[in-house]
Amino acid sequence: MIGKWNRSVIVTYAGMLFAVAAVFLLMSGLNKYAMMCFMAAGICDLFDGTIARMCKRTEEEKNFGIQLDSLVDVISFVALPVVLVIKLCGVKWYSLIACVIYALFGVCRLAYFNVCQEENDDKDSPIKYYTGLPVTYAAMIYPLLYLSSIWLDAAVTGYILCVAMTVMAVLFVLKLKFIKPGKRGYIFLMFLAVALFTVYIGLVR
Repeated sequence: MIGKWNRSVIVTYAGMLFAVAAVFLLMSGLNKYAMMCFMAAGICDLFDGTIARMCKRTEEEKNFGIQLDSLVDVISFVALPVVLVIKLCGVKWYSLIACVIYALFGVCRLAYFNVCQEENDDKDSPIKYYTGLPVTYAAMIYPLLYLSSIWLDAAVTGYILCVAMTVMAVLFVLKLKFIKPGKRGYIFLMFLAVALFTVYIGLVR
C-alpha cells in the first residue's frame, strides 16, 4: 500500500475526516454540527505537527508529512469554507468572486509554505513565525462569525462570511509576519475552541 499510515500522520488524517464530515453536514442542513466538525479539524491541525515531531521518522516520512498536511489543509480550510459560503449565500456573483479569490490565494499560500518547509534543512525544528496568514485560522474565524446567524438572517451571515473570506484571502498572500502561537497561544486557542464548542452544544440541544 502506498503512502504512510503510522501514528505520525494519524491526527492529520483525522482532521481531514472531520472536514469531510462538515461538508456532508452542511449539505444535510445541519450547519451547527458542521461548525463543530470544522473546529475539530482545526484542533487536529493544531497538534498534528507536535505529535509528528514526537515520532521517530525517516526523511521520506517527514517529506510525506509536509505534503499531506498541506493537501489536508486544502480540504479543511480552503474547500470547506467555500462550501459554507455557497451554502449560505447561494450561487451569487459576489459569492463566486469571494470563493475564487479565497481558493486561489489559499492554495498559493499553502504551496509557498511547502516550498519554505522543503528548503528548511531541519524539518523537525518548529518555525517561529508564518509569512502570510495561515489558512488554518479559518477553523476559528468562520465558526465564530457563523454565530451571527443566531441574531441575523442566514443571508446576512453569508454576506459577513463573504467579506471575511475576501479579507482573509488577501492576508494569505501579503508578506506580513504572524508569530506562531507558543504555549500560551495554544492554551488560548484551546480555551476559545472549548468555549465555542460549549456554545454550539447549547445551540443544537
